[in-house]
Formats: sequence, structure tokens, C-alpha cells
Amino acid sequence: MKFKEFSDNQRRVYIDSIQLYDAYMDAYQKSRAYRGGMHWKKAKGREYLFRTLDRYGNGKSLGVRSEETEKTYQAFHRAKKEIQGRLGSLKDRMREQARFCKAAMIQRVPKVVSSILRVLDEQKVLGQSVTVVGTNIMYAFEAAAGVFFERSILATQDMDLMWDTRPKLALVMDKKLMPGGMISLLKKADRSFERMRRSKFRAVNKDGYMVDLIKSMPKDIRMNEKQRMGDPGDLEAAEIRNLQWLVSSPKFSQVVIGEDGYPSLMTGPDPRAFALHKIWLSRQKDRNPLKKNRDLKQGLAIAQILINYLPQYEFNKSEMRMFPAHVRDEARKLIG
Repeated sequence: MKFKEFSDNQRRVYIDSIQLYDAYMDAYQKSRAYRGGMHWKKAKGREYLFRTLDRYGNGKSLGVRSEETEKTYQAFHRAKKEIQGRLGSLKDRMREQARFCKAAMIQRVPKVVSSILRVLDEQKVLGQSVTVVGTNIMYAFEAAAGVFFERSILATQDMDLMWDTRPKLALVMDKKLMPGGMISLLKKADRSFERMRRSKFRAVNKDGYMVDLIKSMPKDIRMNEKQRMGDPGDLEAAEIRNLQWLVSSPKFSQVVIGEDGYPSLMTGPDPRAFALHKIWLSRQKDRNPLKKNRDLKQGLAIAQILINYLPQYEFNKSEMRMFPAHVRDEARKLIG
């Protein structure tokens, strides 16, 4: 398979977009510390500095009005105004950069996908408990290599999100994020997303674009793992056989450009793991025959760009040890 390489201008525009997105996300995360507000509140004849944390008025008192709380009040509003101004300026620059991306013809990712990715990144979910699997992750691989895959092996009308439910270090969870779970995050990107009645692992929007939430099948079928990230109305992850190979692989992150020209971060499995998994899928007898051929083409295409453009990703045994030896050996014969 031959690949079309980025032109010098496309590389320049793409690199500028990466830097701009990093600056935007830095400002966005800093702005989260100033959500809500800070005002004076009277109680029993005295004034207190009150910090609201959400739009419902929930918050806490920071103490009676004094020289110290006056300084806190002024510093908060000064910093909030400054970060909001910076964020607004970066949004304007991203809007302008989006036009450059479209003019350079590097916009590749479906708009709905890039919108979802930005929400997941903004909410600090992407790469932590949720990663992208399936065909969409190939946009990240091609961007890293500076090439374009043929459209024929990228066409898809759905998006697979993999939920990693393995035990992790217990940290304080942002409870405001989780009550609605994955479906609430999807609605932030596109309000028309709804969970399908029969396929509870799948959400679909008004245009018919589907998002599936999947998870690795537990080694012990007697284990009763969580199926939802949020409330009972949330998506219920479907369990997939041998998905643990992708779950256990190193994470891979790359900024991609949406069809609207806006950048977003995509995080998924290591490209070597994805290639091996795709080749393995193509050899399974129970795999849909129509998908097997595309699985093989995708796996081999990824292997090609790793060999020719990203040689730092070697198919060595130590880094791909999550795969059985026979899976690695069979893939090696096909890759050459």
C-alpha cells in the first residue's frame, strides 16, 4: 500500500495546530479552577465571603469579611478575568487556524468524533478511563507518521470507546462528572445522542452516528464487574473477547484534525498492538468475512507506516508481551 505524505505546508499547519491545541487545553484546565463564583453573603448581620462551585449555588464559606478575605476576593476575580480573556483569545485563534487546516486539506476526522474527543479531554477522562479503539484510532497513527491512509480503509459510521475497568490507584473522583456517565459526556458534544433501547452499550445521534462503549471480558467469568460509568440510564459496556491485549498495551496519543478544521487529542492503544490485534482478527473463523479482509488491510497498513515512518516502534517481544507468542509469530510472517 502506498501512502500520500504530508506536504511541507501541511506539516507546518499541522504543527501549528498541535501547539495551539496544547495552549488551549492548558488554559481550559486552569479555567476550571475558577468555575462558579465568589461573592459576599450576609448572615446574622455579618458579611461572609462565599465561594460558589456550580450553577446551583452549592459552595462554601471562606470566612467573615476581613482584610484577608478582601484580598482573596480580589485575587480570584482578577485571575478569573485574566484566564477567561486568555481562553477567549485562544478560541479565536483556533477558529482562524481551523480555516488554515481546511485550506491545507488536513481535516480528516469526522466532526462528531473530534467533538467527543475534546469533551473527553476537557473532562480529564480521555486516556484515564476511556480510550479509542476501532478504525478511528488510525487517524492518530497517520497523523503521527505525517501520511494519509486511503479513505477506503478508514470509512466507518461508528466510534468504539474502550472503558478500562481494571483496578487503579484510588484517587478522589470528580463526582460532578460521573452521575450522568458516558451518555452525559456524549451529549456535551452533541445533544442529540441517546442510548439505544435494545443495544444499551450504544448511543446514536440524529445523523445515525453510533458510539459503542466496550470493555475487556474478565478472565474469570464469575467476576461481577461494573458495566456502567454512571447512573442506570448510562451506557452499559459490552464485553469483548481478547480486548485485554489492547487494554494492556502502552497508550498512544496524537492530536488529530476534525472535518471542521478544529484539533482534538485522540488516545488509544499502541499502534503495534492495534496492528497485531487487527491481523489476529482477520484470522478468526467466526469473524464476519466482509470485515476480515479490511482487518488484514488495516493491520498491514499500520505495520507499513511503522516500518517506513515510525521506526522507533519496533515489534519487539518485550513491549508486545501482552500478546501470545503464536499471535506475534503469525503476524510477523505476514508483515515480513
